[in-house]
Amino acid sequence: MIGDNLKNIRTYFDIKQREICKELGVSRSTYAGWENGIDNIPLLKLNKFSNYFGVCIDYICGLTKTKKYDIINKDINVDTVAKNLKSIRLQHNDTQLTISNVINTDRSNYSRYELGKNLILTSLIIDFAKYYKVSIDWLLGKTEKNMLNR
Repeated sequence: MIGDNLKNIRTYFDIKQREICKELGVSRSTYAGWENGIDNIPLLKLNKFSNYFGVCIDYICGLTKTKKYDIINKDINVDTVAKNLKSIRLQHNDTQLTISNVINTDRSNYSRYELGKNLILTSLIIDFAKYYKVSIDWLLGKTEKNMLNR
């Protein structure tokens, strides 16, 4: 789904793969792998894509039909992501082990995401957002409101 959305957005704006590859700083084969669903796009590259086209990450990931939100931050702050992941998990009284099982990673990796030591992987934040019905853009600190929970 993400690959199809990357391609649809790019072609809607009549941008060639080589142009977006230059903007994202990746090879054409790497980008083609993302569009074809062979590889997962890293979260920082997904954010650059989102910023370039002015389309929210929730839309690109298929979580909403709304293409744009009021974006307050274009950059991802790992500490904000960590704080938001932990906040949502605790609001639901879940343990790190519970959510690590839900998103299919081990507890020690998940703990590093909540501590801000590592940025969570794209596929894992999508699963997290779906499970808790929260906006990825909000988790990343790009918008003030959790647009999926309105």
